[in-house]
Amino acid sequence: MAESSGVAATEPFVSGLGKGREAFHSEVTECCLRIGERTAEDFLRHFTCSKIMSSLASRPMERARIISELTGVHEKVAHKLSPENAGETLQIALDEGVTTPRDIVRLFQPDDRQRYLARHELWAFDVEGQPWKAQPSNQLAYARAQQYTAYIIERAIENLLVSHEEIVAALDVMKFAAWLPKELLGRIIEASLKKSDKFTEEDLLTTVPPSKLALHVPLDYLWDKVIVPLIAEAHDYAPKRGGAAEVAVPETRADGDVDWPSLRPSAEGDNQGSDGTGSTSDDADVVGEDEIIETDDEVRAEASASASPSLRKTGFSFGAKKAQKS
Repeated sequence: MAESSGVAATEPFVSGLGKGREAFHSEVTECCLRIGERTAEDFLRHFTCSKIMSSLASRPMERARIISELTGVHEKVAHKLSPENAGETLQIALDEGVTTPRDIVRLFQPDDRQRYLARHELWAFDVEGQPWKAQPSNQLAYARAQQYTAYIIERAIENLLVSHEEIVAALDVMKFAAWLPKELLGRIIEASLKKSDKFTEEDLLTTVPPSKLALHVPLDYLWDKVIVPLIAEAHDYAPKRGGAAEVAVPETRADGDVDWPSLRPSAEGDNQGSDGTGSTSDDADVVGEDEIIETDDEVRAEASASASPSLRKTGFSFGAKKAQKS
């Protein structure tokens, strides 16, 4: 397994950020690097040397430490470099083989990555490999995806991001019980019989922990029901599905130039109101004669003066109300 952070994968990393959303994310990012779900090269694709140094703009001593250790520049000199110059220096050192992606990621501390990098971008890096799509035919990748999936759920529970009750409710007991082997079902029954009080969701997930769930429940089901809605979306690591704005897609013309679709409404749309009838927002505030509500006295007076009875409008509109007030 890859050890991009330079720490043995068997040594668990526990964030120093305390329990909660930030600590969880720091641990997940470090885990995906340690087990080889993502590599240091992948990290630098998402977060270039320039971006890393810019993220540490408020930490000149930290920038100097990284630059000094990786490039050989004296720390006092490195301390004088601006974030932009520090990024250029680090990139040159990387291009010339003076340092490596692994060394850069190792010195960019896990908790600092979480503190100073954009949360959504960091989560996009964490899940870029789409572990929920891993296939059993690729045994190594599938085993790694199972380990990673179980770890995310375990650390989410430990960091109080999600409860046992929420997980069990999301999975649907009847469905995931169908995936469990008889041996595990027997353990659940045995554990429930030994309980003198209520057998809770926590008892269930203690008997069948995430590491066991990931072995028997389809990974895409775990991601779709637990990780994405209860963790990624609920705690703003990723935008909620269906909530993102529509992205304009360019079209390439025959001459090779690119046409970007206009973000303005079409000419037809420009002439239409929200009801699609062609009226504008100003028109909505204009009250027609037939929209004015007549009083009973006015109706009687008009009826006596005319042979045809006046038709009284019964509808009530915001525009008519405004007319009365004026």
